[in-house]
Amino acid sequence: MGRSRFKWKCVFVSYLVLINVFTKSLPIYEPVLSSLATTDTVFKNPEVPQVTDDIVEEAVIQSDNVTPANNKNYTETKLAANEARNGLRSNLRPDQAVRMYAIELTANENTFSGRTVVEVTLTQATREDPILFHAEGLNIQSVKAGIFTDASAVDVDFEVDDNILEISPAATALSFVIIIEYTGRYDNGGRGLHRGVFDNDGSYLAMNLHPIYARRVFPCIDEPTASSMIRFTFNGLDYTHLVSNSMLEENSQTQFRALESPPHVWGMIAHNFININIPTAQVLLFGRAGITNQDAQASVAINYYYNQLNEWTNRPYLEIIQNQDGRMNIVALPDISMDWHALSTVAIWEPHLFMEPVHSVQQRKTALFEIAKAMAKQWFGYLIFPQNWKFEWVVSGLASYAAYEMLRMFQADPNDVTLLDVNTVFVTDVIQESLLRDAYVGAQVLEPENDLFEEDEIRDHVNGLLKYKAPALLRMMRLVLGDANTDFIQSAGRALLTVRALTPVNSFDFVDAINSDWLANGNGIVDDIGEYLEEWTLNSGYPLLHVGLRQGGVLITQERFSFAAQPQQVNYLIPITYTTSVNPDFSNVHPITMTDATQTINFFLDEEDWVLFNIQGEGYYRVNYDNDLWERIIEALEDEERREEIHPLNRATLVDDALNLARAGRLDYETAFRVVLTMELETEYAVWKAFIRNMEFLRKRLVALVDDDEDLDPDIYLRMVRRTIGALENELGFQPDVTLTEPAMTTLTRGMVMEHACISNYQPCIAAAVDWFYEGNTDVVNPNIPHDLRPAVYCTMVREAEDGGPVTALYNRLEIEPTLYERTVILESLACSRDQAFIRTLLDETVAVNSPYSVEERSKIFAAVARTSHNTAEAINFISRRTNEIRNMYGGPEKLEEIIFILAENMADNDMSTDFSIWVNAQNNNLDDSQAAAERALLQVNQNLVWDNANLEAVYEWIDENDASTMVLSLVALCVSVMVAMLNH
Repeated sequence: MGRSRFKWKCVFVSYLVLINVFTKSLPIYEPVLSSLATTDTVFKNPEVPQVTDDIVEEAVIQSDNVTPANNKNYTETKLAANEARNGLRSNLRPDQAVRMYAIELTANENTFSGRTVVEVTLTQATREDPILFHAEGLNIQSVKAGIFTDASAVDVDFEVDDNILEISPAATALSFVIIIEYTGRYDNGGRGLHRGVFDNDGSYLAMNLHPIYARRVFPCIDEPTASSMIRFTFNGLDYTHLVSNSMLEENSQTQFRALESPPHVWGMIAHNFININIPTAQVLLFGRAGITNQDAQASVAINYYYNQLNEWTNRPYLEIIQNQDGRMNIVALPDISMDWHALSTVAIWEPHLFMEPVHSVQQRKTALFEIAKAMAKQWFGYLIFPQNWKFEWVVSGLASYAAYEMLRMFQADPNDVTLLDVNTVFVTDVIQESLLRDAYVGAQVLEPENDLFEEDEIRDHVNGLLKYKAPALLRMMRLVLGDANTDFIQSAGRALLTVRALTPVNSFDFVDAINSDWLANGNGIVDDIGEYLEEWTLNSGYPLLHVGLRQGGVLITQERFSFAAQPQQVNYLIPITYTTSVNPDFSNVHPITMTDATQTINFFLDEEDWVLFNIQGEGYYRVNYDNDLWERIIEALEDEERREEIHPLNRATLVDDALNLARAGRLDYETAFRVVLTMELETEYAVWKAFIRNMEFLRKRLVALVDDDEDLDPDIYLRMVRRTIGALENELGFQPDVTLTEPAMTTLTRGMVMEHACISNYQPCIAAAVDWFYEGNTDVVNPNIPHDLRPAVYCTMVREAEDGGPVTALYNRLEIEPTLYERTVILESLACSRDQAFIRTLLDETVAVNSPYSVEERSKIFAAVARTSHNTAEAINFISRRTNEIRNMYGGPEKLEEIIFILAENMADNDMSTDFSIWVNAQNNNLDDSQAAAERALLQVNQNLVWDNANLEAVYEWIDENDASTMVLSLVALCVSVMVAMLNH
């Protein structure tokens, strides 16, 4: 009897072991899916060299460096993280795993029906507990369960509570086949199953499950660690093209082969778009019929990116996984802009893909990056994905980093002035933008302390600061760890794509991936990469480096920077780069040392010599100088010849740092404004970008201040524009010679500065806009307005016109506009109108059932209204009254939260801030699960109010009392009077 029982136990234990070992490697069990045909293919990943954790740890032990393996805290945390990855099947229902899904979806007119067959395994300890699945917005009609196979499947009890499907089989077992039939509704914003509509009668159907929208399409365990064999069948699709992650089954036009993956990386697009181009072998480019001559730039870029990404990742696209589609299908979506991570389907918003042969440089700058990022996510997003969404910064950061590397190489010809300066774009658009956002109270950390499972928390995290901060930190790490010829971020990415392919990754995997190459080949400037990285990823904010002049050199100290009054101190290990006027060298951006404490650096400076830290602004920190050094720097900036000795990116960093230091109370505004006023000699894009980003904060508040007090000068901010725009207006002007080929960065600069100058009421700019707008003596919009000037010209005419002529002309232009990008420029310009009735109508149209605008255009219009100072109050009133409609018509909570933060940044006076606060704090505000995001935005509003109360009047008074332009005019008038008097004598 005892021996028999022992045999039974051995068989049972062996069965459990086999189930556990082969869950991820066996082919789908045919009898289980008798209703859905399967493939005979054994699903496995391409064989790659296996570099195990043991090998990595051995390399660590053999190194002379102090390493993560020798760091007790790091090692324990890493082991805990890996144990969680290997042991946690599901947060939704621990000890429940899904071996496979077979999902059959049938498209109807306004809804879809689904049938999902799921093979579930349980453990001995929890087999009596209900089986749970996420089921967001699905109408569950029936649930059947069978033990081992579906042959014995019978109806079972189930209920749906708080979007969780709870299934209670009649018997207990370790393995079930669950058959669920249900219906669902299409989404209009790209979440789950999306039916897009365009050109009145055009449509397509797309499936986007990232990050947690699989639960809107089929009952599932919607978590990154829940990897299963997944197969889709799509019925009822009346489209000429149907593409998804994998190849179609042989002799089938609707059923795709199964792949092993978590649910969130699956996608599908069914469409009638035409194949516009084949940029390179195995890559197809699709777009709407009727688009002509708009694909050339995108096709060249796609060709380049595809071949370079294959080489850069050392993982050919066609070898990502067996049974993948075999082609990369790039589709221009006319109506939505969403992140996609699905294999073989790359969906990009049309304005970020197609452009006319003569187009806006601003559009090209955006589009070339968005194309590269979307393609990079085939590797960093599909092939590797986060263990939990708290680790999304690793995957997202690598995707953006790789995308900028592709863009940098694509635009690398120094002899072609029409190409972009990608290093300048990265510093200004990524690093400086991240530094601004990361200084706010409530700024998110890159890696939260706790795992993220709630939808609102995941959404807030993956769509937030990390999109800027992650690539910014990776760029700094590259400079810290290697020389100009060594990229340890690239080698780490390659290692992850090899060792962790199709498995979830965390930040410890990323550190190990760096160490796998860096320990043997690195520069040794950092002792412990894991420890170094934690200070930057586990804390919000960043360091502020103080530089004080001392005999024989400088003394550097640090504090944590934030707009908050007293942030808790964190000692960061800061990469130090610097140069002096004695021998200025702005080429070496690699640090000469690292410091996390007070340090003296010795060098000789004469009385007028300066020193500048953070070469080219590549480091993720700000720099403040003592008064003597600021004086020397300003004197150099004021001298036209000496100014040119300073690299434009460092001039930009000086402007960016000075204004943000003043905003945070770390520097007086007099010093900051003296730095700013040297802009009268400036024509470079980077410096003007830093100026406009930060001075817009002041302009909007000064406009609100003078609007409330008729005794104040309504042109107070205009004085700053007059004093700073001299060189740019003289050298670049607002009327470019369209017959000449000028540098792309010059074109970008003119368009950006003209938009700022016109909205600041600078009359020469307004006059230029008036000259440009109409075609001759007609009431037709001039089609020859340079593309980068159109935002400024359109907005200015709409804002300044005394009648509705420009609005009518733009609506007429809208009807014939050939590109969706230029259509967006027109719609955003309409938001500049001072006609409040028109603005209210425009906003109402964005939420109308028969809205004439696409989903993405609706949020663009609202954002433009919110950013226009004289219309911001209308935006607050609109969003507080029609929150639900905005959520539904703009594309879901992501878009609602996006415009909430835009609105928060534009609360420029007490009245608007109060209205915003009342709405956010109201019990019936309809914010639902966007409440937490709105409250974080309110923290930002309140923080800006504190600044207003402390600084706004002082800023006004300084400008009023230091108006050099007025002084110059007075002196000129005085000189003329003296000369007249002398002549009369």
